[in-house]
Amino acid sequence: MDRSEVRERMMLNGPTVLSDEELLVLVGAASLAGEVMARLAWLSAGELVKMGLAEGKAAAVVAAFELGRRGAWAPPQRGERCLDPRTVHELMRGLAHVPVEEFHVVLLDVRGRLIRTEKVAQGSVSQCPVSPREVFRVAVREAAHGVVFVHNHPSGNPSPSPEDADLTDRLRAGADIVGVSARDHVIVAGDGYFSFVEAGRWR
Repeated sequence: MDRSEVRERMMLNGPTVLSDEELLVLVGAASLAGEVMARLAWLSAGELVKMGLAEGKAAAVVAAFELGRRGAWAPPQRGERCLDPRTVHELMRGLAHVPVEEFHVVLLDVRGRLIRTEKVAQGSVSQCPVSPREVFRVAVREAAHGVVFVHNHPSGNPSPSPEDADLTDRLRAGADIVGVSARDHVIVAGDGYFSFVEAGRWR
């Protein structure tokens, strides 16, 4: 595939007319043609080098995907309301592509506005031991009024396991003890998200 011809087509008709393979040709990554674009979008430069790209080209590809994400993704900022599960998902959706389970807490003020997020645990591909003490230590230290619990499923399926449900119950009980308002538990994954509140499992 001739790079100059592809570039000419883009200049005349815009990038939307180009195939994935042609876009990869333009960023100097023709050797990746045939790979699934959604997978490439989350690979590190080191992983691309292992697939045969030179370091400079690998860095350029990673930078191009990151610029695309930043242009299309507008997560809530500090001081913005962050109670709706879809908003929480927007804030934390990058977790969907982390290869191991992580548990994060979203800290909120009395009006449900975002203070910040913090990772409190990291596990394996299929589990992540969580200490309620660590979860609420962060909330108390930041004087958060409310929290949303968030973790990811590297499998791509956001449906909660029985262990997820048990953890949710334990964390809600812990929140009552320390006087923090537990607002939801959201699971993010490649296939979307699951909210215990949205699913009617938060009573």
